[in-house]
Amino acid sequence: MKKVVLLGAGYANMTLIKKLPKYIFSQYEFILISDTPLHYFSVLLHDVASGVLKDEATLDLRSILPIEIKLIQDKVLEIKEHEIIAEKDTYEYDVLVVGLGFQSDSFNIPGIKEYSTSIVNYQGALALSEDIFNALKEYKDSKQEGDFNLVVCGAGFTGIEFIGSLSEHLNVICEKIGLKRERVKVICVEAMPNILPMFSEKLAQRAKRYLQNQHVIFELGCKILECQKDGIIVESMGEKRKIDASFIVWTAGVKGNAVIENSPFFTSNRSKVEVNEYLQPINQDNQDQMDDIFVVGDCAAIKDPKTQRFYPPTAQIAIVQAKLLSKLLLQKLQNQPFSQRFSFRSNGTICSIGSKYAIGYVWGIDIEGKFALLLKRLVEGKWKLGLKNL
Repeated sequence: MKKVVLLGAGYANMTLIKKLPKYIFSQYEFILISDTPLHYFSVLLHDVASGVLKDEATLDLRSILPIEIKLIQDKVLEIKEHEIIAEKDTYEYDVLVVGLGFQSDSFNIPGIKEYSTSIVNYQGALALSEDIFNALKEYKDSKQEGDFNLVVCGAGFTGIEFIGSLSEHLNVICEKIGLKRERVKVICVEAMPNILPMFSEKLAQRAKRYLQNQHVIFELGCKILECQKDGIIVESMGEKRKIDASFIVWTAGVKGNAVIENSPFFTSNRSKVEVNEYLQPINQDNQDQMDDIFVVGDCAAIKDPKTQRFYPPTAQIAIVQAKLLSKLLLQKLQNQPFSQRFSFRSNGTICSIGSKYAIGYVWGIDIEGKFALLLKRLVEGKWKLGLKNL
């Protein structure tokens, strides 16, 4: 019996399991290896990091997976030809699907790893929420005279969603601690002159004004040169200066999972493997050993055939990849030629900014406000319901 090993329990692999015909799980041995017993909704990690959500952002894998799939909780360290090296054991595979998540990208900026915290998984987001609470409590107890500056580096999707959620929830945190809310400053530092470059300038400006009304301070056009224990060194208008910080969160960049860069078996760039229209590795030094491997989600680099640029990694594109893979994998196992190629057309995107406002680009039009927020919640709810019915 052929052994199919799935690495990671994110959107890609969970969609793949959902879309595969049920009979396949009894005809082949399926193993899912994950370093956590949970599937977490990565699109909600900003709410976990701010303290708004906890368990609501997760589902127990054992409660939703088909009983035929063997779940192994282990941390993958390296991938080799037909072999996976993990912390607890070594695993063999006949067909491999790499659906591991992402990691923070420091772009080799000094001090980022040492003095900042990023939002890359559920456990880390939960820890970040606790760290922020403890840091604010320690600040209050120390009776310092200056303000508590919580600096968020990056004004892209993750950074703005986190800031929106946090700036709201700070009222709850401060009340619980007994700290005056005005003593806490949320500062967003961004190298670009605007926030949320994936949206129109009109929408981005509205989002910015909304956050400014929530007392968020923006330091735009500031290139980050160094992260220090008590601040960020930036270059702005040709001059260097320091932005004081009591706590630093890094959301300015991500790359593929560390397992990829730690696996010489793959030829990769920024921990991503370039794949073809069948989601299989290409441009590899070990190209002749890639026939039994598929890579999806954050670890896959796939080009838009029109622009010849790599698609940005999103939950939406991971889901589309997995839907195609459900057909390709079946054909692979049955020794049939691939009958369909990857194609992607975005349905749009929505950025929530707290619990009362969102902006988005859907069906070719700009949307905002409570309607945009409701639409996003409906999509999230549909995904959660679908997994419960695996």
